[in-house]
Amino acid sequence: MFGVLLAAAVLEIVGRSTVYQHPHSDPYDPRNRTGFNHAANIAELPDGRLMAIWFSGPYEAAVNQLLLASYSSNEGKTWSKAVEFQDFPRRSDFDPAFLRDTNRLWLFFSAGRWIRWPFVSNEQENVGERSFQIYHRSTDGKTWTPVAEAATGRGINCRNNGIKLTTGELLLPVTRMRAPGAGVLKSADGGKTWKHTGEVATPQGQDEPTIVELKSGAVMMFLRTGGGALWRAISRDKGETWSAAEKTTIVAARSSHSLFRLKDGRIVLTHNAHERYRNPLTMRVSEDDGATWGEPLVIASVPAGSETDPKLRRQVSYPSVVQLAGGDLVVVWSDIGIGDETQYGDIRCARVRVK
Repeated sequence: MFGVLLAAAVLEIVGRSTVYQHPHSDPYDPRNRTGFNHAANIAELPDGRLMAIWFSGPYEAAVNQLLLASYSSNEGKTWSKAVEFQDFPRRSDFDPAFLRDTNRLWLFFSAGRWIRWPFVSNEQENVGERSFQIYHRSTDGKTWTPVAEAATGRGINCRNNGIKLTTGELLLPVTRMRAPGAGVLKSADGGKTWKHTGEVATPQGQDEPTIVELKSGAVMMFLRTGGGALWRAISRDKGETWSAAEKTTIVAARSSHSLFRLKDGRIVLTHNAHERYRNPLTMRVSEDDGATWGEPLVIASVPAGSETDPKLRRQVSYPSVVQLAGGDLVVVWSDIGIGDETQYGDIRCARVRVK
C-alpha cells in the first residue's frame, strides 16, 4: 500500500542555478557570519518574482544565526545578492516557511536560544529556551508587516511551506518540540487568528511534516522518521483530526521532504531516497493522490562515500518547490558539507519540466 509504481509523468531538468554560495567555511573564523546556509523555502511573490529564504550563520543554531533572502525576476535562472531579512539580537533565527493566500504571502519562522546536549542521540536533543512562531505578512512581496507571535506558538516549530485549502482555510505543518508530535497551525478567518490542531505520531519519532490537499478535499501528511521510510496520515476535516500514521514503502532518510500539488492535481514528492543518507535528492510524481509514485528523477547528489567521510560529510537535502505560470517547477535545496575544521552550506536551484 502507498507504494511505488512507474507512471506516465516524465520529469526533466531544464536549468540550474545557485541561490547563495558560502563566503567562508571555518566556523571558528570571526569573519564567518554566513558560511552555513540551510533549510530554504521558496514562494512566488504577488508581483511574479520568486523569493527564497533560509537561515544562515557560521554553523547551525549559532546565536547570531539570521534569515537571508534572495529574489529572482527570471524564473530562477539567476538570483539577486542575498539580503538580511530578519535577525533577532542574541537569538537564533531559523526555519522560515511560506504560506500563499490569494493576495497575501505569509512568512512564519522561529527564534530562540538553543543548547546542545552531547551524546544524547545521533540528532542531539535541543534543550533550553524553545523556539516560538513569529510571522510576517505581505501583499506585494516588498514590504512586510510583522505580526505578534502566535498565541499557540510556543513549543512548536515549522519547516515546510503551508497550503491554502480549496475551501479557504490556511494550514501550516508544524512539529511540537518538547513532546514530538506533528500537526498544523490553522486559520479559518484569513489569518486573523491561528490555532494548533492535530497530533500525529509514529513509533520511530517524527519531525518536519509536509502536507498537500488531495483531489477529494482530504489533506495528506508525510512524516520524516528515523525508520528508513516515510509515514503517512490523512485528515478529512481540514486538519482538525488525523488518522493514525501508517508506514509507506517509500524509502527515505531522516530528513525534511516536500509534497507539492501541481495545478493539474498531480502531486510531486521531493525527498532523499535513501534509508539513511541525505543523498541523493530525488523528485517523483503521483497521478492517483499518492497511492503510487512514478520513476524518480535525481535532482542532486554527492559522491558515494562522502556522506560518511569523517573529514567532510556531504548531503543534499531540505527541498522546497514552487510552480511557475507556464507549468515548470523551481526547486531549491541545501548543499552541505560538515567536518571538524570546516562547515558550509550553499543554496542550490533547479528548474524541472513535468510532462
